[in-house]
Amino acid sequence: MLLYFDDGYMSCILNSASTSSHYSGILAILERLGGVDAVIQTAAEPLHMLISEFATTDLTTSMIQGRPPCFAPEVWDLLVRGPVWWGRDPLGRCSLASVFREIASMSQYLQATAEMTEELSMERIHKFEAALRPVYAPPSLEESDGRSPSELSESSSVIEAEATHAFTLVRIFQHAALLYLYRAICGLPTLHPLVQQHAKSCLACIFEIPKEAKVRNCIIFPLFVAGAHVKCPEEQRSVLGMADVVYDGMRFASIEAVKSVFKAVWSSNSDTSWLEMFRYLSPNALVL
Repeated sequence: MLLYFDDGYMSCILNSASTSSHYSGILAILERLGGVDAVIQTAAEPLHMLISEFATTDLTTSMIQGRPPCFAPEVWDLLVRGPVWWGRDPLGRCSLASVFREIASMSQYLQATAEMTEELSMERIHKFEAALRPVYAPPSLEESDGRSPSELSESSSVIEAEATHAFTLVRIFQHAALLYLYRAICGLPTLHPLVQQHAKSCLACIFEIPKEAKVRNCIIFPLFVAGAHVKCPEEQRSVLGMADVVYDGMRFASIEAVKSVFKAVWSSNSDTSWLEMFRYLSPNALVL
């Protein structure tokens, strides 16, 4: 997995990168060990976290390549029980796993409608919308757990900040997932009000994350999705600025690849489909 991540994050712009080969090898190993479910349930903490990251990159790649993810939606219910790569709500009230589960379900539904084994149904669309309705953290920990201020520990402000950031991250991915729903499944154009609403809301949530928050390093994929849909030059400059900020902290070549996609999409005067929009991304790049 480390070779897979190294090629996908650091070496994706090199001719020697072989992310897809490492990907196939990981899937073969997981299958040999009894399947991803069995591996997750027995994996040590470091491996469990790597699997959560691998499953997420498989999911994000499947979204922009138009294929179903390799893992069933139920896998996310197992992954969330152990260490994961994203920031958690310390009080366990929300998790990105629920968003990823819905995205996996949407991807399966997209394939089913493409193969005409299911019809595009407004009832299903509304169910996805309801499941992805953006969440917000309670105003304070006192309101969420019933304790009085005198009962709160000195670390309560830190816990509350972590909780707020975790809710913001979930909300960011919910907006990105809704963009996937409206663009990839419903086929709405880039300038449709629903698309622009969630692109702008996603970016607004990203920009409100403080510089010191650890979850800022977790926003590359939603920044990629939402940023590709903005049309205003000022918003585009803000998106590139945020990409630069994240790049300065991580130095991932995949972020540079994302910036190249932005410039290619923004320079195009014609409206493009969801898949056409992301065709500019290097096939070896992983965006998380």
